[in-house]
Parts: sequence; structure tokens; C-alpha cells
Amino acid sequence: MATKFKSIRTQLVLTIALCLIALLGVCALFILKNVSSSFDTVSRNYLHEMASYYSESTKAIVAHEYSTCAALKTSIEQIENIPEEQRREYVNSVLKQALIDNENFVDTWVVYEPNALDGLDSEYVDAEYHDSTGRFIPYWTKVGSTIECTALTDYEGGFWYTNPLHSKTGILIDPNPYEIGGKTIWVCGVAFPIFDKNKNPIGVIGLDMSLDTLSKLLKEVQVYETGYLSLVSDSGLIAVDRDSSKEGQILSNFNDSDFKNSKLSLNPFGIHEMENGSDTLRYYQPFKVQDAKEVWFLALNVPESEISKAANTIFAIVLFTFLVTVLVILVVLFFIVQGVVKEMNKGVRAMQNIAQGDGDLTVRMNVNSDNELGQMYKFFNLTIEKIQSSISQVKNTASALSEQGVILGDSMNDTAASANEITANIDSVNKQVQQQGYNVHEAKDALTSINNSVSDLVSNIQSQSSSVVESSSAIEEMVANIRSVTGILEKNSGTIKSLEDSSEAGKMSINSSVEAIAKIQEQSGTLLEASKIIQSIASQTNMLAMNAAIEAAHAGEAGAGFSVVADEIRKLAEDSNNQGKNITNNLKVVLASVKEVSDSSVKLQNQFNEIYELTQAVARQELTIMNAMHEQSEGGEQILEAIKQIQDVTASVKGSSDTMEDATSAANVKMDNLMRLTEEITSSMEEMSIGIETINKSINSVNDMTHKNTESIENLGEAVGKFKV
Repeated sequence: MATKFKSIRTQLVLTIALCLIALLGVCALFILKNVSSSFDTVSRNYLHEMASYYSESTKAIVAHEYSTCAALKTSIEQIENIPEEQRREYVNSVLKQALIDNENFVDTWVVYEPNALDGLDSEYVDAEYHDSTGRFIPYWTKVGSTIECTALTDYEGGFWYTNPLHSKTGILIDPNPYEIGGKTIWVCGVAFPIFDKNKNPIGVIGLDMSLDTLSKLLKEVQVYETGYLSLVSDSGLIAVDRDSSKEGQILSNFNDSDFKNSKLSLNPFGIHEMENGSDTLRYYQPFKVQDAKEVWFLALNVPESEISKAANTIFAIVLFTFLVTVLVILVVLFFIVQGVVKEMNKGVRAMQNIAQGDGDLTVRMNVNSDNELGQMYKFFNLTIEKIQSSISQVKNTASALSEQGVILGDSMNDTAASANEITANIDSVNKQVQQQGYNVHEAKDALTSINNSVSDLVSNIQSQSSSVVESSSAIEEMVANIRSVTGILEKNSGTIKSLEDSSEAGKMSINSSVEAIAKIQEQSGTLLEASKIIQSIASQTNMLAMNAAIEAAHAGEAGAGFSVVADEIRKLAEDSNNQGKNITNNLKVVLASVKEVSDSSVKLQNQFNEIYELTQAVARQELTIMNAMHEQSEGGEQILEAIKQIQDVTASVKGSSDTMEDATSAANVKMDNLMRLTEEITSSMEEMSIGIETINKSINSVNDMTHKNTESIENLGEAVGKFKV
């Protein structure tokens, strides 16, 4: 029953393709998992950085209002150096000047405790911007370019007066609607306690700033595609929101533990809520303004689908790339294996023709390359040449043996006829003694001829045995060459292993570069914080310069020189602020460049991973070729085994010829005895009869051996006749 043939091409393609698909599949899953995780981290970092940036921008705007009010408070607390009758006018000038210098301020105000300012409340009963008690309660407002002052009302028991009066620092007042010029706007207030020289509270100073500029800034920001920003005050009041109808409302979940914990730790947090039917992430970034105790929150509101959209796109790209890569590699692999198998099939067909066809030993393989297959075909041709030469010698020797066997058979037939004639004429031996002697001499000559023929036969068989030994040596040399090729392949495996180690080392170096770039990004972020601090210092310096200018203005001519110094300080503060902004912009450009380097390093890292995977694939292909060479070595050993069987047959023939030679030697001995018996025939006919019987037995034995030798020679001729030389 024929063995089912399975193409090595099918085996190689299927095995490598399945392994490749499995390996690439695992790599794709690993990449997608890491990309998804990394992208999620990037998205969270993006939201955090964006929230931090705009919370700092918001804080800077509010901090300007806070710092201005603190500066006004400091200026007013120095009022003891001003004559009592000029103090109220001085305070009014400070409040009015603050509105003039700051376009976003809508009002400034002061409330003093009874007689705490100058002890002259009784002189100002029901006077302008005073009430019936004469307390100093001016309320300065600005509408466009018009600045007016009225008396403040409803201050007793008001939180905006009572709370800061008993506070050691300023407070941020929740945003509230403010009607100005027939239009309602939202304002944010700040209030500070006023202390006397003994650090006792004697009044409160405050101002309100329009949120239009801040609202416009935050509402213009677009997070992803439809995301937006919102601002929440310390009490949970929504100060700014894309939906203006929500402004002034209190967040429904503001009393949850997330907000309470964030107020204490100032750590950002995120919560998920449904908005317009979609899952929305609300990322809250808490912040404080200078030394105020109130904590406000800047919120980023982004649909989750927009955050994951980019990750889904990357997933689709990676999947498409994976499928295209698998398809391209399979096509390339098929053509490579097709070419190798095509060359191998040439050798298979040649070996099949020798084993199962007409045994054509004249076939030769074309050596078109210097690779392993080329080397194998080269040694195949050399081996076939040696086998062809050996088989040719065996055929020639077999033909000669066949001719000598015919001659030997004829001689043995003649000898048998002679022996029969001697037996038939045994009764008349006495009368034909001379004729018998003549016949005996002829028999001896025939035996001598037989002995010579047998000696030639033995010599030819020995030559045949030598040829078979040479063929065996040639086959052993071919097997040794195949083993040498296998050794070279094993050395190549070590080289490929070194390449794998080098690829791994390169991959580790790239990982170290990526970590170093990440540290650079982190340190650059620290420089941004330092730049912001410089801008804050410049802002405060500007306020101090403004206070100095106010003081110089009140000092008149005596303060003219101090006014020049104050102007120079203000210019220096403005230059510092501008330089801080330039530093921030330059650092952002540096961060963008570092990010590009980081992205390039990640791409290079992926390329090193691909080189490492391809190196492993080459190692597996090297192992497959080495296994094929092992199989070729086993085939050579099988051919060697067949040659050994031919050698055994030759040894058997040689043994038979040795036996024939021994028999002819024995026949010569008998013929000598016959000669002696012929000489003694006159004395004993009985002894001659016994001698003739012995001769008949010997001749029959020799005749049988001759027939067997002839059959062996014919079999040898048929065996070598199967090969075409």
C-alpha cells in the first residue's frame, strides 16, 4: 500500500503561517491593550493639564481682584498718618482710583465701624454717602466711563460684611447678579477686614469684578469636539456655564463626599453623569486664591464617546495594519517556500527515477546557486558519478563471470561424459588400460583447466567486492558531507541567537531613552510653574507701585520724586510680567518639541520590537532547514545500508567460488589417485571401481556447484542491469 504523500511546501506554509498568525495576533492584542491603556492615560493627563491651565488662568484673573483689594486695604490701614479731617476724602480717592485703573471692576466700597475712622461720625449725619448715624459707608460704582458714589445699604447682618469683619484674611464672595446700565451681569466680590494699629478690626473694604471677561474666556474653550468648561464657587453656585440658564444655580451633588474631600486635599476628581442622553465625564479641578479659605472648582465636561473616539480609531488602524501585514507575509512566504520546494522537487524526481524508474545513473542536477541546496546537488552529482562508476565495473565483471560460467559448464559436461564412459567400459578395463591411462590424462588436463577457471572466477569476485567497498565509501562520504552541512546550520543558529540578543539590547536602550524624555517633560512642567510665580510677583509689584503712586499723589510736591520711583517700579513689574509670559510661551514650544522626540522614540521602539520578532522568525526557519538536513542524512544512511547488502551478496558469491576452488583441488587429488590406481589396475580391479565411483561423485558435486555459480552470476547481472550507466 502506497504511503500518502504530503508536500513539504504545504507543511512549511501551514506551520509558519499558523505560528505567524498566532504570534502577530498576540502582539496585536498586546499592542492594542497597551495603546488603549496609554491613550487613556494620555487623555486623563490632557484633561488634567487643560483643567490645571484654565484653573490657573481663572485663578490669576480672580487673584488680580484679590490682590488689588489687599493693596487697597494696606493703603487705607496707613490712614493714621493723614489728618483726621482728610481721611474720608483720602479713602474715597483710593476707591475711585481703583475703578479708574481697572476696567473690569464695577464697584468698590468701605464700611467702617462707628467712629472707628476719625471719631467724627456725628458731623456727617445724613451727609452724602453716609447714613443717619454718620458712619462712613461709601459705595462707588462704574457705568461705562461714569463713576458715582452713594451710601451703602443693608450692610448690617450681611454676610459680605459680617464674615470678612471677623476674618483674618480676605474672603471671596459668591458670584451674584448685578444690574448695570439696564443690563444684568454676574460679578465676583472680594472683601478684606481693615485693622487699626493694634490689629483690631475697624471696618471692611471690598470690590466687585465683572465676570464677563472670565466668562468669555471659559466659554470660548472647546474640549475635544463638544466638551466645555464651567466654574463653580465655594458654595456650589455655578458661576460660568455654556448653558447660561444654569448660571446662578447650585450643583445638585455639591454636598457629596467627592467635593468635600477635594476641598480638603485640593486634589482633582472626576464623576460620570448623563447629559443629553450620553455619558459625560465631569473633571473638577479645585483651586484657592492666595490666602483665601474659599475653594472654587473649574470643571471640564466631556462626553466619554469623544474621549474614546481616538482610541477606537487607533484600534481600527492597528487591526487593519495587522491584517495587511499577515496577508503580505503569507504571500511572500508562499513564494519563498514555492521557490525552495521547486528546487527540492528536482532532486526528489531524480532520486525517484533511480529508486523506482529505470535506474538512470547518468542523470545530473543543475547547480544554479551556492546555497545549501546548490551544495547538496553538487555532492549529489559527485555521489551518483561514483555509484555509476562502481555499477559499471560490476556489470562488466558480471558479464565476464557469465561467460566463464558457460565454459565451466561445458567442461564439467565433458568430464561427466568421460566418467560415464569409464564406468560403462569398466568390464573391459583390463583390455583398455592404455586407453584408460590416456583418458585419465585428459581428465587431469580438464581438471587443471577447471581449476584455472575457478581461480579466475575468484579473482573477478574479489574485484567485484572491492568495487562494492568503494561504493560504500562514496555513500559514507555523502553522509559525512550532509552532517557537515548540518553542523554549519547549527553554527548559524548561534549567530542568529547573537542577533536576537543584540536586538534585545537595542530595545532596552530605546526604553531608557523614552524614560529620559519623560523626565525632561516633567522637569519642563516645573519650569512652567516657576514662570507663573514670576508673573504673580510682577502683578503684586504692580499693585505696590500703584499704591506708591497714590501715596505720592497725596504727598503733593514732596512726593514727586517718589512718584517717579513708583512709575519705574510699575514699568519694571510690567517688563517682568511680559518676560514671564515669553518664558511660558518658550517653555510650551520646548514641551511640544520634547513630545515630538518622545513620539519618535516610541516609533523607534516599535521598529526595534519588529526587528526582534523577525529575527526570531529567521531562527525558526533555520531550525526547519536543519531538520530537513537531518532527514537527508537518514536517507543517505539507508542507501549505505543497501550497498552493504550488495556487499554481503558479493561475499556470499565469493564464498561459493572458494568452495568451487576447494572442490577442483580435491578433484586433482582424486585424479592423482586415479593415476596411481591406473598403475595398480593390474593388481586390483576392485580398487579401480571404487576410485571410478569416487570420481563420479566428485564430478557431480562440481557440476552442481557450477550450476549454482551460473545462477548467482545471472542474478548479479540482473541486479546491476537495473541501473543505466
